[in-house]
Amino acid sequence: MAKVRKLAAPCIRATTLALLFVVASQLSSVNAQFEIYPERPVRFVVGFGQGGPTDVVARVLADELTQILKHNVYVENKPGASGNIATQTVATAPPDGYTFLIGASPIAVNRWLFPDFNFLLDRDIIALAPIGATANALVVHPALKVKNLRDLIALDREKPDTITYATLGRGSSSHLAGVAFNLAAGTKLVAVPYRGNGDALQDLMGQHVKVWFATIPSVLEQIRAGQLVALGTTGPNRTSWLPDVPTIAESGFAGYDVRLWVGVFAHAGVPQDRVARFGSAIENAMGSQKMQRTLEAQGISSMRMTRDAFAQFVRDETARWKDVVANMKDAP
Repeated sequence: MAKVRKLAAPCIRATTLALLFVVASQLSSVNAQFEIYPERPVRFVVGFGQGGPTDVVARVLADELTQILKHNVYVENKPGASGNIATQTVATAPPDGYTFLIGASPIAVNRWLFPDFNFLLDRDIIALAPIGATANALVVHPALKVKNLRDLIALDREKPDTITYATLGRGSSSHLAGVAFNLAAGTKLVAVPYRGNGDALQDLMGQHVKVWFATIPSVLEQIRAGQLVALGTTGPNRTSWLPDVPTIAESGFAGYDVRLWVGVFAHAGVPQDRVARFGSAIENAMGSQKMQRTLEAQGISSMRMTRDAFAQFVRDETARWKDVVANMKDAP
């Protein structure tokens, strides 16, 4: 009987250790599943200056997420190089889910505009969630004496390489809209870069530049006052802000579609559970009345699509701009 007891004791100890290991493994799995995230402030990096539509939307989204996540979400502006500085900041940050990019349409174009830029979509950063998109308006000063796109095209053909258009820099929606229009209409509008909306508007009102593919909130007051003339909008459908202004597409250039779109991007190495958690919080924030009012005030329509659909949308946008950039004759 004593021999049996001696054999039983090691077996009991082994069984106990095995059970403890199983329990510890299960607790570890449970802890991972219910990880507290975030535990500290989250940073939104915006590749454009303060006051523009991307910045305004980012700040309201950050406020809404702060309420949902119970941790501060703040905005850091890193303008320059058509958003590439901000993209690089996120792509080189620790992949821990505490730094995200508020990216815009230039992110789909920069691969072709800046072939030496080393950070790529899907490999270095991933599309996480869409926010919205807005069309620009092609506006001119009344002194140019053009009332529609036909008049503008005729004037350009009469005086090629003399009609200038304002841009907010290489790869901006105002620049790309002009490039796409030149290709579609056969015009030779000349791009002139500006540091911001205020400078561009001032020079357009002073007739130092002739045309601007402007964000609509930047020029709506002047259009309604008759100080500027809107010849067309750049989206696929008319905007509710300018319902009487035709789209460029319906004015004889089918398929013309150049919009500023905005979305959230993450480092490609962020753990999937954190990506899912933050993406779910963004979806909830997008449904708030404050967020919807902000989008409406900026002339932005919500983009309702899944994360996978948004990622494919960005890939498609990147592909379609390749040939456009290859044919660019102006690159200020």
